Amino acid sequence: MLKLVTLGAIVLLVLLRLAGTRLGARLLGVSQRVLAFVYLAALVVAGVAAVATEQWTLLAVVGVLLVISGIQELRRRLAGRDPVRRR
Repeated sequence: MLKLVTLGAIVLLVLLRLAGTRLGARLLGVSQRVLAFVYLAALVVAGVAAVATEQWTLLAVVGVLLVISGIQELRRRLAGRDPVRRR
């Protein structure tokens, strides 16, 4: 049962990652900034749940997704563009 919950959490995190794109934000009718906050909150909750339940695979996925998000944010800031403010 716990493996199914772990797999569901991984799928949910990947879907939230995909929803954070411009297209996903437009389809959902929500700004990218809101989706970014929801995504980071979901990563934190999944990370805490992974540690509490000792699901190291989920924790590894959360770690990888956090690193990817951090790298993307650094690239955005270094390039001097903020896609959230575009209209």
